[in-house]
This record gives sequence, structure tokens and C-alpha cells, in this order.
Amino acid sequence: MKLFRTMTVLLVFSVLLVPAARAQMSKVGFLNPQRVINESKIGRVAQDDLARLGREKDRQVAVALEKVQALKGELASGEVSVAEQSLREAELRRAARDYEAVVERSNLEIQEEERKLIRFIMHRADSILKALAEERGFTLILTDPEIVGYVVPQMDVTDRVISELDKML
Repeated sequence: MKLFRTMTVLLVFSVLLVPAARAQMSKVGFLNPQRVINESKIGRVAQDDLARLGREKDRQVAVALEKVQALKGELASGEVSVAEQSLREAELRRAARDYEAVVERSNLEIQEEERKLIRFIMHRADSILKALAEERGFTLILTDPEIVGYVVPQMDVTDRVISELDKML
């Protein structure tokens, strides 16, 4: 009977200790994707491409704005006949709508291109993350700095990922 109690107590302790031991074996790493984008060579190239696209979109917006301002100037000068006044006002409304559409479309295209570039960079980093997880025994690598309050520097793999990405170029 005493042996049965002892075995039961050992069984209960082992059941309680196994999950605790497993929890202690879990290692969580951290990657800051914004640093990867800002500091890696591939990220800087992507940012340069995005800046080039932004300049082109700014030029298109400026052209549309010049048209609106020119029409406003014509109407404000008072040199337009009464018959032409309503035509110019309708043309100004169209130009203003076109300008707003160009601005909105430009913003959406830049945002979409930015998302594509981030996905491309993070896709390249995925294979590095998997290798690091295996090498260092991580069961999880977090990539959202918004949900992380503190990271022990030894668990931050950002510098290593940047270094490995730079070697790929």
C-alpha cells in the first residue's frame, strides 16, 4: 500500500513537472523588421526604389495641380467672357476632380509598392530565420515590435539577419 502511494505521488509530480520542463526548454527569439528594412543593403535598395517612385508620383501630382492653378488664374483675372466663364468653371471642376484622383491613386500605388517591397524582403529573411531557429533552438521568433515590451539582447536576431541578407547581395 505504501508502495502504491509512493508511486502515485511520483506519477503526479512527474505529470506536473513535465510541462514546466517543456516550458523552460522553449526559446523565443525576436526580429525587428523595420531595422531589417532600414539597415540591410536590400532594404536600402528597396527604399531607393520607393523614393524614385515617390518622386515620379509627385511630378504627376504637380502637373495636375498646375492645371488647376492655371484655370483658377484665368477665372480670377476677369479676362474671360461671361459665355466662357461657365465653360472654364466646369473645366476647373473636372481638373480639380482629376487632381484629387491623381493624388489618391499615387498614394495607393506607393503604399502597395511599399507593401510589396516589405513582403519581398521578409520573404528573403524567412529562410535565414528558419536556419537561425534551428541553430539556436528557438521554438518561436517574434517579428512584431508592437507586442514586445523587452527583449534580452541575446534573443534579438536582427543583426544576424541583416548580416546574412547583406551576404546574399
